[in-house]
Amino acid sequence: MFAFLKNKRETSDETDPELAEKLKEAAEEHLENDEPKRAEKLYMRAFEIYKKLMAEKPELYKEYTAKCCEGLGDTYENLEKYTDAYEYYMMAADFYKDLAVSNHPDYKEMLSDTYGDIGDTLFFRNKYDEAEKYYMLSLELYFELAKIDQTKYLEDISYCYDCLAKSSSAKEEYSASIENYEKVIEIYQKLIADNEGIESEEINDYNDGLATAYGDIGYVYSCCKNYEDAEKYYIKAAEIYYELAKIDSYEYADSLAEQYEDLSTLYEDMEKPELAKEYKRRAKNV
Repeated sequence: MFAFLKNKRETSDETDPELAEKLKEAAEEHLENDEPKRAEKLYMRAFEIYKKLMAEKPELYKEYTAKCCEGLGDTYENLEKYTDAYEYYMMAADFYKDLAVSNHPDYKEMLSDTYGDIGDTLFFRNKYDEAEKYYMLSLELYFELAKIDQTKYLEDISYCYDCLAKSSSAKEEYSASIENYEKVIEIYQKLIADNEGIESEEINDYNDGLATAYGDIGYVYSCCKNYEDAEKYYIKAAEIYYELAKIDSYEYADSLAEQYEDLSTLYEDMEKPELAKEYKRRAKNV
């Protein structure tokens, strides 16, 4: 691919769809390899080509242009340039909105994902109310998609609730945060129950998601100084990570250690020094 691009660099005109697609694919590869600066240059070249192509044939090239905008958004988010990321995600959303008029579920899914990305760029800039607006738009679209295939989109719905919970927590609106985390927990419990007895990486991922939600809601309870509920959820999270670490220590040992650290800190706040010391020891010995 990169040899192709090198050969094309000087010889191709700037309305070559084959070149644009190769540039986009190369940019995706660089971004996956944590090389956002290289990805940025290639995405931008692809974007400029697709813009020219779309001006002539919008029905054919709007989706490609949208994906370049989305890729640029991902790149700038990786670079922590959240204002730039926001601008390109907004462009992508406008294109996907036009495409979603067809009611094709793929375009609705792309639009929903992009709304979530826009929410993230606002969240990282501490614009929590605006972020919640886009998380809600994403959630509403996933509810529509779930009418077609509930199982496929349950995790996406849980992710939206998770984002809403984090935003509420950042605003110290802890009741709203707890309410949303409870919805996340309910979804992961359903996914695990529906796949009971099946051993797979997917089940491990569901348990990981549940444990993370337990830990997050435990943290919110600790912020409210409701230490008993915080302890209950931290312990639930630790129990899941303990079992997951027995299956795959490399993948889950750090999460278990972090959960023990959270329990140690909690017990310090509860003025239970012996338990704090015990969980500090466990964290070191994972």
